Amino acid sequence: MPTSLLIIPLLLPAFVSAASFETGAPMPVLTLQDQHDTTQTIDANTRLLIFSAERDVSALVETALADQTTESLSAAGIQYVSDISAMPGMVTSMIALPKMRKRPYPMLLGREAEETAMFPREPGKATLIESEGGSITSVEFIGDAAGLRAALGFAP
Repeated sequence: MPTSLLIIPLLLPAFVSAASFETGAPMPVLTLQDQHDTTQTIDANTRLLIFSAERDVSALVETALADQTTESLSAAGIQYVSDISAMPGMVTSMIALPKMRKRPYPMLLGREAEETAMFPREPGKATLIESEGGSITSVEFIGDAAGLRAALGFAP
């Protein structure tokens, strides 16, 4: 029994963090580095937040954002977070980051699992979190690039 009491405090932050992305909750403030090692912040001004935690889902998001730029995403209040924590360090530094740096928009990177553990996710789908006035209004899981483009308000 004492062991179980020690585990509860360790799990509590995960439950508290996960609850923070529920409809009606305030948009959490989160600071991460992008693919250029520039610090970026998600806050109440973020209208749409895209999250991916799998390689195939990242490719889906890349397709959906193919014609976007830093300026267009910023003007629309859109930010993109990718969990790359499962990627081996050498692959990240030698292959993935150079490819990511060619993208014309910022990707906030979760390099450690704890940085993105609170994000809701479904296998094979991008998470789209919408907020208005600093409060989360919806959380959707989208499994195709065309559906994500439509949800973001981009032309097909």
